[in-house]
Amino acid sequence: MNNRVFTVGSLIPGRLIVKHPAPERTERKIIKAEGIIVEQNGKRMEIYPVKGKLLDVALSQGEPIQYKCRKGTCGQCTVKVVKAPGLSFPNEQEKKKLKNEITNGYRLACQADIL
Repeated sequence: MNNRVFTVGSLIPGRLIVKHPAPERTERKIIKAEGIIVEQNGKRMEIYPVKGKLLDVALSQGEPIQYKCRKGTCGQCTVKVVKAPGLSFPNEQEKKKLKNEITNGYRLACQADIL
């Protein structure tokens, strides 16, 4: 280790040249998460997966999912899931409202959690 003592004279511009080694470059890997793809009323939407309710995340990303109650009782936010990496299993409210439509890929956007 270099224990150099600086004096007022050594701090005059041009008298002391300090060379710093260039920082090492490290490679960064960009990981692109797979999007969640849903359809509603014939419109296909891709949603970037962020933790939260599918409806809230879609709306925050500018996707126009129709909704009304946000409680899972009206069914307005029903979407057909085309591709869903990281989506929760259907909860009791979805099972009650959608019944056997869940097996055909339908979910309530206000109830489905993105994990």
